[in-house]
Amino acid sequence: MSVYSFKFKGTEEMLNKIRAFAQAAPDKFGLAMRVETEIEATECKRRCPVDITPHAPHPGNLRNSIHVEGPFREGRNIRTVIATGAQAPYGVYVHENLDAHHPVGEAKFIERPLFESRPYMAERVVRRYRSLK
Repeated sequence: MSVYSFKFKGTEEMLNKIRAFAQAAPDKFGLAMRVETEIEATECKRRCPVDITPHAPHPGNLRNSIHVEGPFREGRNIRTVIATGAQAPYGVYVHENLDAHHPVGEAKFIERPLFESRPYMAERVVRRYRSLK
């Protein structure tokens, strides 16, 4: 007849670690989202129109204003944002004007890269989450 015995040691310590993970996991997930959003923002900058006309007042101002905000936690939801800055208040107009000719860049320079990455983004964020320490 075999006799097995075991003793739980450090139950309180284990529970504290689980609680810490539960609290830290959203932050780690938010960081993973932030890193992947930064990659998307780089593609948005690559596609952003640039005024290359001679004597353009601020060439590249819109492109340089593209940045990532967040992560923002709202209850159980976490989000990040790709935005243009106040130094380029015309960003929405340039983004939405499909009739404009852009020798450099394209309209929908934020929307299109995000739609293209949409089928892969969840997997990318999970992979990034697992790779973070």
